[in-house]
Amino acid sequence: MKITKDTRISEIIKEDKQSIDAIASLAKVLEKLKNPMLRKLMASRVTIAEAAKMGGVQIQDMVRVLKPLGFEFEENNNSEQEELKGKPDWLTSLKDSDIHQFDVRQMLAVGNDPLKEIMKQFKEVEIGKTLCIINTFVPTPLIRLFEKDNALCYTETISANEFHTYFLKQRKKGAVLAEPRKSQIFTEPEEVFTQNKARYSRENLIEIDVRTLEMPGPMETILSELAKMPTDKSLLVNHKRVPIYLLDELEDKGFQIHIFHFAENEVKLLIEKIK
Repeated sequence: MKITKDTRISEIIKEDKQSIDAIASLAKVLEKLKNPMLRKLMASRVTIAEAAKMGGVQIQDMVRVLKPLGFEFEENNNSEQEELKGKPDWLTSLKDSDIHQFDVRQMLAVGNDPLKEIMKQFKEVEIGKTLCIINTFVPTPLIRLFEKDNALCYTETISANEFHTYFLKQRKKGAVLAEPRKSQIFTEPEEVFTQNKARYSRENLIEIDVRTLEMPGPMETILSELAKMPTDKSLLVNHKRVPIYLLDELEDKGFQIHIFHFAENEVKLLIEKIK
């Protein structure tokens, strides 16, 4: 298979699954590809060039580990034209005045969830114009939320710690933004939550605490645990807030989520597989 720096990781994995271990061997951050859920979030959105930046390695390193698997790298010397080609037409045709930038890096740095403010910003954007979110990682769950609202999305990698994600606002097709499947998500009082928790013995209850992790650490940790959790066990999560992104990601994955607001800045979630 012939590849370029703009080939998406999902295409490479589809061609040869051995590429997962090959790419993951280059950097710790790329080991996320070994987790099926995290791989689904990451692989279809990230190109070879973007994965290299995320891992702090060179494109040549990616080529080196993929070449033994039969991948043939084609290099385009005109990098500027190639970069423009990678951007969608709707983005390259926009004027600067049509793009509203919102930098959420400072909010993330102090542990605040920028989702509500992002939603407010997007609501104020006119049809046909774009909101650009600047942050420290590819916001795949946010992309999925906006795609459900019929927005067009594109992420540009500026550096290993800076990503610009563009959302072109279009007329809705009837989908409701950020509305999880209510039949699978329950906000419960302490008594009901305790009863549901008591259905699992200590051996069958996996407990984790993600309150001290920086974003997107909580979501990655939870997804990693769920990916390897047996059907007879349940995951008890100690969190600082209701994880909207996580709820949307698990919407159609066959999980049932019980939520209990234990105290201010302390939320407990019991996540179990629907049998």
